[in-house]
Amino acid sequence: MKKKTLLMLAACAAAPLMGQDARQIADSLTIPQIEAGARQLPLPHAPGATIQLLGADYEQIIDSKGKIAPVLADTPVNVSFKVTKDGKEAVSKDYEIMLKAPAADQGNPKPRVIPEILQWKGGQGAYKPGDTITIACSDKKLAETFAADLADILGCKVKIVAPGQKADISFGTTKESNIGEEGYTMDVTPQGVTIAATTPTGQYWGTRTLLQMLRQNKGSIPCGTAVDFPRYQVRGFMLDVARTPYPLSYIKDVIRTMSWYKMNDLHLVINNNYIFHEQYVDKGRDPFKESYSAFRLESDMKGPDGTPLTAKDLFYTKKEFVDLVNYAKSRGVNIVPEFDTPGHALSFTRLRPDLIYKGPMNHDKRRCEMLDAANPETIKLVSQVFDEYLLKDPKLGRPVFEGCDVIHVGADEFYGDKEDYRHFADAVLKHALKRGHTPRIWGSLSTKPGKTPVVSKGVQMNLWNTGWMKAQEAVDLGYDVINTNDGALYVVPYAGYYRMDKNHKGLYNNWIPNRIGNETLPSGHPQLIGASFAIWNDETDIKHSGYAPYDIWGIVSDSMDILGQKMWGKAKTPDTFEQHRELVAAIGDAPRTNPLHKWKEAKPFTVTPGKLPQQLNQPALGPNYHLTMEVELAVAPEGKEQVLLSAPEGELLAVMKDGTIGFRRDDTLEFSFGTKLPVGKKVKIELIGEPENTRLLIDGKPEGTMTLKSFRNPDETFGPRTKGVRSTFVLPLQTLAPSFNGKVFSFSVKPS
Repeated sequence: MKKKTLLMLAACAAAPLMGQDARQIADSLTIPQIEAGARQLPLPHAPGATIQLLGADYEQIIDSKGKIAPVLADTPVNVSFKVTKDGKEAVSKDYEIMLKAPAADQGNPKPRVIPEILQWKGGQGAYKPGDTITIACSDKKLAETFAADLADILGCKVKIVAPGQKADISFGTTKESNIGEEGYTMDVTPQGVTIAATTPTGQYWGTRTLLQMLRQNKGSIPCGTAVDFPRYQVRGFMLDVARTPYPLSYIKDVIRTMSWYKMNDLHLVINNNYIFHEQYVDKGRDPFKESYSAFRLESDMKGPDGTPLTAKDLFYTKKEFVDLVNYAKSRGVNIVPEFDTPGHALSFTRLRPDLIYKGPMNHDKRRCEMLDAANPETIKLVSQVFDEYLLKDPKLGRPVFEGCDVIHVGADEFYGDKEDYRHFADAVLKHALKRGHTPRIWGSLSTKPGKTPVVSKGVQMNLWNTGWMKAQEAVDLGYDVINTNDGALYVVPYAGYYRMDKNHKGLYNNWIPNRIGNETLPSGHPQLIGASFAIWNDETDIKHSGYAPYDIWGIVSDSMDILGQKMWGKAKTPDTFEQHRELVAAIGDAPRTNPLHKWKEAKPFTVTPGKLPQQLNQPALGPNYHLTMEVELAVAPEGKEQVLLSAPEGELLAVMKDGTIGFRRDDTLEFSFGTKLPVGKKVKIELIGEPENTRLLIDGKPEGTMTLKSFRNPDETFGPRTKGVRSTFVLPLQTLAPSFNGKVFSFSVKPS
């Protein structure tokens, strides 16, 4: 009787399972218990259904076949499954499993860094570095970079010794291939530190962890063993350098800060333009002639009428870009250059006006920026521009984009025919594949459905808006996807929309990389390769207020630490947002980075001027500061500039071409105070620099009206902008009066 009752209970329990479809089963799986030290993931089962492992968010720990790598400490992993029943498939939600370490950790607690170390087994005692630290590393570039960073962090002497010699900090390779190309191990003993990885990139990430530990406690490092690797392959940041100029020095600060938080994908939008062309059309103006556009790379391409493709204000030479790619690569960061066509392509249509799109389209007032996607000549032109950088450059002896494993072909917000779009997208993607690069594209196919196939194998897709491209559809089509959702991850500085930067706490507490708009993919889906946040400079042209790259540094840096933690680290954050921000402050800026141009000691700098020009050789000084000078302008020939202060960061101009006093920044933007220095009269000049505001006093009285000369205002006349001008100026202090025709009697700068 007892046995019969048990059989009846089992039958009742199985009956609901037998009646469930694939979706219901996927949502209610029971994961078998996993014992400590298990080497294979046991699959759940359900009557009449086939269940396969889809993926794990830490594929280094649980691979595609369910093999489990040993763990050093208890580690949570999210897994998902594909369920097939009655010919129908369903993908499960995430199921968190805890992989147990064989023995409990009784040693030093895990050091706090950003992003969090994945696995840590504490030892006893600490390593205490001496006044001179020795490094043994077979990679010369890595050794030199780390040595310089270490000296900056500790203020100590650092000596590089031959590989294999006894050293305080040693680097090696490991055969533990399950940590992946970016993973590393770190062993800290009282005698020193050993960092091991399968690649130099993994070793470099280990140095970031070690430096953060040292920054917080220069006296010692707790002994223990770390095993660390990323949760997502792509941990990205996109910067629109096309619509607002950014000097290379700033981009290098971005790279160093990205690497500080183990972010590895820098997407640079090389060409774009002002998009609100209707504001010109509605005023009876021609946006084709007047709207701002830029192509930021040096190019040999010119139109039939001689129009150059290269921007006239700021551009990067091919050699500079090659150096930038190498600079980033040595710091674990991959640069992804984007040429955006067939939309946002005013630089291209000005080159070839005959290739402006002629078909029916939405937003007809924006036609001037749309290339004729269906025209073979358009595809030929775009391919030629790409090939200038993808094929060997005769002067450089190598392709400009060598080292850029991924290139972005743009292809967002095309307002023409869907089949024209699909034909164009397929062609440019295949061209990139033919040249041996992985192409990336903005997702648009949900808005542009059609019969023309668009290649997906080996292609990455930014999922930026669920209206333009749905996540599940992109995955089903075969694309590797990157969460770049506009509602969660976009910033348009100083705009009234897309302000992720105003929600950093919500981002830290609530955002997950696998939620894309209103869709959620499994966090370990093999086609979800990461996420990226983006800064778009929509507020250009007649909307530009003059803001400097300096002004938005907080947006960049205050986002990096959060996104780095969320994309490298575990699904659950280790701290509250407030604790996280306290840790950010303790860790400080990336070594050898000073993006806000602060002086270590806020002491006044005073010099008695001698023979001009005179070398000051002081670092540039960011706001807040007070400059005082006594000068006498001898002559001011019309149309000839006279520079009072100069440095790579910019120039203070005693005389601009229009005769007024003003300044030019390293982003090439120019500002005028709208007043002139008197000729033949000794005067006292005071420059008061504040964030977003630089003021001029002459003989103690405020003078002039600030004018942004590089962009126009948004009123009917589109004349020079004088209202709402953001005039941040980093004070250049390398050379005094390099081209000033007059005398300088006194000079003093005071940080305030």
